[in-house]
Order: sequence, then structure tokens, then C-alpha cells
Amino acid sequence: MNPWGLPEPAFCLVLHAINWYTHEVTLFDPDSRRPISVTIPNPDGPEPPDHDPEFLVAMRKAMHVLGTHLNDLPPECVAIHANEAGNLLDVCTDPDRDRTLTCDYYLLDEYHLPPAVSARTVLRSDLTEVRRLSLGVDLVEYPDGSRAVFKYTTSHPFSLWAELQMLARLPQHPHLALLDRLVLDELTASRVVGFTIRYVAGATLDKDGSVGLFKLKWLKQLLQTVDDLNLRHGITHQDIARRNLMVDPAADSLVLIDFNVACRAGTVKQGSSNPEGKWGERDDVKGVLVCLYDYITRDPTLKDTGEPPFYAYMLQQLDEKDFLDPAKWIKHPDVKLDHDVAEFYFVLMDWVRKRRAGKPLARYTDAPEHLEWPQLPARDTVALRASKERAAGRPVLEWRRPLWSKLDPTRRLLATGRYADEEPPAAASPASADQTAEADGFGRTLRSRQTTPRKRKTTEGRDLDHAAATTTAAIGPARKRRLKQLN
Repeated sequence: MNPWGLPEPAFCLVLHAINWYTHEVTLFDPDSRRPISVTIPNPDGPEPPDHDPEFLVAMRKAMHVLGTHLNDLPPECVAIHANEAGNLLDVCTDPDRDRTLTCDYYLLDEYHLPPAVSARTVLRSDLTEVRRLSLGVDLVEYPDGSRAVFKYTTSHPFSLWAELQMLARLPQHPHLALLDRLVLDELTASRVVGFTIRYVAGATLDKDGSVGLFKLKWLKQLLQTVDDLNLRHGITHQDIARRNLMVDPAADSLVLIDFNVACRAGTVKQGSSNPEGKWGERDDVKGVLVCLYDYITRDPTLKDTGEPPFYAYMLQQLDEKDFLDPAKWIKHPDVKLDHDVAEFYFVLMDWVRKRRAGKPLARYTDAPEHLEWPQLPARDTVALRASKERAAGRPVLEWRRPLWSKLDPTRRLLATGRYADEEPPAAASPASADQTAEADGFGRTLRSRQTTPRKRKTTEGRDLDHAAATTTAAIGPARKRRLKQLN
């Protein structure tokens, strides 16, 4: 079991390299916030077998191997080697093989935020970790004891750009969790490493049995909130699902969270470094329709996608017409509603008809209170190899932290990943010749295979909706990757 209550450890795919005799799968562990490379045998050679054209079996096996041995690995482990049975053959701690990334975070001034927002900052080292919620999302405590949700990135600040700008500029709304403070690095106190949003002490709708009686007024609140976002501000959330809807017991209301894939209407993605834009056939009217149908009926076909259980369904793959038939809206026995299903259905369908009959926004600027923010600052490079930065004597913002299963409950863990009673890490200094020399044995052998392979394919990791993959995850199509991006 992991910090998020999932039956399998959750890992993100960073890189998959296929050689003649081995698979090397680099996985990011969001629990300890470190990448680990897993090398396992490759019985098929560089060409994928017909039954597994994307080498999914190998990637899932690597995830299973790492999940099995993760608790037994030393904190400085950067790679492991396992046999066909999944037993460990070797553990590598060679810093040269560490694929940890760091980055040049954007300066606070580069965001050009409203003055009132820019003034609300907190240092990362002043936050105390309370609970780990998901990849890049933790529940934290401010110095005054109040709580907030901390959202951050360890290596790709562009992934938070649009979300931060959006949450900072939306007006206060009772059914949205908006930006509270900007989190700055403790090394310079000038670079934004993440942000906090207000903490809602409730449960999301995907936590079966934790919500209790679902109320019709909550649905009406959601419909009005979506109208406000879409029609008033020109914002499309793109990910309205049970996991992103929370019940606030104190206010007796529904709260929409997680704007990490939200975009302004009419914007187009411009590569991976500027990800804002429409994501397939996803719109918020269909999102609300499918979400409520999923909550009320618990239709098992919506989970039969090969994705992890917390992804349930991929909205862009569904046809809205399949959810309009009232005969399909049969309440699951475990679901409790304060009105008949028919009442929920009629309220929802009346809203759907009105929205579909109205003229959709062609571009966010057509909205009466649309939001504007600057483009991403120009950068020659954002993601950098942390080991090379340390070797060059440049400071690196460290993110690694103890595994959830190994936390010391008697000590206070900071959002930096270190305990409050530990000394802050010293500034990096140039590495000695001994530190930069090639490692013996396992590390050197793998490196020689990588530099002179007879034939090689690579698969690039990508964000998978909420950026976590388990051993049951389906990885996207195999693609070429330039290894120099990580070397």
C-alpha cells in the first residue's frame, strides 16, 4: 500500500530504452520523489512482439519489480538490475547514473501577477508536510498551524504555468479551490516552485461511502460553476470527474479542484513546453454529464479501459449520446441521493439542452470577463541533470524525501524533504576526480551497453491525465527519444 491508498505503488514513466538483451525502464517514484532505473531481461530483442507492440509487458514488469523492492533499497539508490523472476541482481548508487532532474524555475517577477497575489508568498522550507495526496500534491501546514494544499513540480515549471496564472486571476468563488500563496525556493527566495490552494477538509466523490447523501443542490452548484468558468471567464476545465469534485462539509457545498489541464477556450497546444490547449474531444458539458452518470450508476464499463483505477475513463473516448437515455440511469444500491434519480436526470438534461442550444465560445476573448496572462518566459533549457549541476558547483534545489512507510513520526518533515532538525544541505562544490570516475561493475556495464547498442528504441514518458502510472497502466505509443535530453 502507498501513501494514496492504492493497491500498487504508483510510478511515472520517465524513459524506456530497449536493447538486444535488456529493457531499461526509468521510473519516477512520487513517494520519495526520485527516479530509479530498472533493468530487466529482454527475451524478444529490439523488435516488439505481435502480442505486445508497445512493450507494455516489460514496462509493467519493471514497475512491479521496483514496487516489490522499493522499501529495501538505500536512499542513494539510482538503479537496480533484476532477473526474469524479479529477484535483485545488483543495486547501483553511482551518482553518474542518477537521472534526477532540476530546473531553472521562473522568477516571481516573470509571472506578472496582480500585486495582491505577488505579495502572498511563503518559503518552501516554512511548510510542514502533513500528508501526501498525489503526484506533486501534498497537504501542508503553514507556520501558524493552518493547512493548505501544496502543488509543485520538481523539474518542469512550465507544467504549472497556466494553472497558476488561472487560479491567481479567477475571482473568489465559493465552489472553486483557488490560489492561496506562491511558494518560493529557500535558496534565493525569488523563484516560484509551486503554489498552495485552500484546503477543503472533505472527501472527493471517487471515495466510495465517504460522501454519504449526495444532494441535488450540489449538482446545481456544479452546473452554475461550470457556466461561470465557461461562459463568464472563457475557461474550460477539461477534467470534470469524481476525483476532482469535493464535498466541503463545513459549507455543505461542492468544490471543483485540479486545473492542471484547464485551458482558455480556443487556445492551441504549442508543444510540450507550452501545454495549455484543448485536449481531444473533452468539454465540460460532456464532463458533467458523464461524471454524474458515473457517480449514480457506477457503470462498470466506464472502468474497463486498462487505465489505473483512479483514471476510470478517458472522456475524449466517450460519445455523449451514449449517456442521454434515461433507461440507463439506474441508481447503484450503494449510492444515496436526497431526491429521486429522475429529478437529478431532468435537472441535468435541462442544463445540457440549454448549453448545447447556445452558441459556444470560439475563443476565450469572447467571454465578458476573460482572463489574460503572459506567455512562458523564453528559456534555452528548463530541465537539467542535477548531478551535472552539483558537479559544476551550482546549487540544486533538493526534493528527495523519506518513503512514506519509513517516516519518523516523532520528527517534523518539511516540504523540502528533510526533517526540521536536520541541517540544510550545503551548497554544491565541484566533484573530485574520484567522484566523477566511472563506477565499477553494474554501473559501468550498463553504461557501456547504452553507449554502443547494436539496435535501440526508446519510449518517452508522458503525463497520464494526473501523471501517475501503476503496474496496470497502459502506456501510450512508442516514440523515439533523443537521449541527449537527459545526458
